Amino acid sequence: METSAAYQSYLNVMKNYQTTQGRRDYQAPFAESFELIYAKAQEQDVKLSNAKNFLESLSQSELRTLQKYSGLADSINVNSLSAEGAYNLLMHDNEQYDFDGNGTAEVGIGKHILPVPMNMPADVQEAYISAMNSLSDKDKLMAMTLTFDPARLDALINNKPYTPTNMDYNYLKSRVDNMLNPQNGGYTSLEAKESITAFWNAFDASYNGDKTQNTQTQSEENIAVEKFLNDLRTKGAAKFLADLNQEKIDKMVEEYKQKLIEEMGDSPEAMEKIAKLVDEFKKNLIEEMREKMQDELKNAKDVNSVKLDTFMMTMLNNMQEKEPSPLKELLKA
Repeated sequence: METSAAYQSYLNVMKNYQTTQGRRDYQAPFAESFELIYAKAQEQDVKLSNAKNFLESLSQSELRTLQKYSGLADSINVNSLSAEGAYNLLMHDNEQYDFDGNGTAEVGIGKHILPVPMNMPADVQEAYISAMNSLSDKDKLMAMTLTFDPARLDALINNKPYTPTNMDYNYLKSRVDNMLNPQNGGYTSLEAKESITAFWNAFDASYNGDKTQNTQTQSEENIAVEKFLNDLRTKGAAKFLADLNQEKIDKMVEEYKQKLIEEMGDSPEAMEKIAKLVDEFKKNLIEEMREKMQDELKNAKDVNSVKLDTFMMTMLNNMQEKEPSPLKELLKA
């Protein structure tokens, strides 16, 4: 299999994409025979450079299987195939690729538009796949028309190089708007509008839902850091670490208590024993924390040299710094 970074990245995206049920039903009678050929191709490490040679080694029955599985109308003439067309014949639908970047993936002598465009930003691809997987076959096929690249048609008509359109969120939004509200005498059937609306609702929810969640998470993290800075400055390092460790102790004690209840039950007799075990557990934890804090503060020359506990350090290291945040203030201190 080809190993270029761009191709492998696309395969990673496509592993989550679900083809239509109609396509799966069509391929089902030929799937077992195809998988045998596919396994043989993998064993022989078929790439663009040797795909045609591999096809020439197959029997007419095997070539017939590839023809049927791929949905080609005519029998396969290996000599007429490009390297891309030969390679894609040996791949599953989600592994086919436009290696020469001309806007279509050659499969045998056929030319296919990829179900998920290569010229789509990663976050849009993710939301697009999520939306497409939620649709019926009818709606999915209609939604695919949104990713038809007019630049491809322009290149063919005017015989000029193909420059892919960046199919970002705004591009898809404009295509949807044009379909739902056609201008200059255009027409979109009610059925098509229903399919496009179903796609857009699913896509927009997936795309902006993620953005809203990320923004909310970042906001919560910033609030946590602001509180961290304020406590550190107003309480002093020793008091702050003591409070922080107390929070950790309370959490660990509660988890320990719940585990004991699960094992011993919650009868009055059991709860009495649990209370004693929890009290002993808490005393040991406090002593361990106190020793740790004293060792750290003993070696600290100032606030910045205090070694924060693993929990807080992990939280800080995971902060995203795409925009100015309280974390930068901490790093400057």
